[in-house]
Amino acid sequence: MNFIKLPLYIIIAGALMISCKNDIKLPDVNGKKLKEIKANVIITEDGTSITLQEDSITKIYYLVRHAEKDTFNKVDPILTESGFNRATKIADIMRGTRVDAIYSTMKLRALYTVDSLADIKMMSVKPYDDKGLKQLLDDVKSSTDYNRIFIVGHSNTIPAITNTLAKRDVFTKTFDESEYDNFIVIVEKKSGNTDVYTMKY
Repeated sequence: MNFIKLPLYIIIAGALMISCKNDIKLPDVNGKKLKEIKANVIITEDGTSITLQEDSITKIYYLVRHAEKDTFNKVDPILTESGFNRATKIADIMRGTRVDAIYSTMKLRALYTVDSLADIKMMSVKPYDDKGLKQLLDDVKSSTDYNRIFIVGHSNTIPAITNTLAKRDVFTKTFDESEYDNFIVIVEKKSGNTDVYTMKY
């Protein structure tokens, strides 16, 4: 039997090409400003986009801290004008993608942050206790009805929620009090792994 003899470098190159097909490198959107999410495509202001593969996804979590609060009222502050504008921006970002559930604490600043989103999606906001995060996380992780979940929280809770859902330490400290622009997307895959995108908006 005769075998065709190929140069060794051609065999190695071919093997590398085959192995690279299974290790596609996605663009880096971390730290970039989020423009919108259309279906399963994350698009940043500079035109970078990432397509999330539907057939590999179990759940997607969208996490934000409440928008800018009016510090004049110390008891249960509402949003400033900038905060209301940011709440509108959230609705614009999420307009073209699926949302199954919206969770918020019962603080006015958090409720107003997702009010516009709830309006355009014609959904009610599901309350949770920011002192009972374990119950929230158990509910969202175990739900078979809600697989695209938006959660608004606070500077000291969103980093903790992110780390728990991501199954690793994405954040090592709470958000600064003046930090309102973090937008986190956590993609839970059927494999059990998670992809985390930490953007601004």
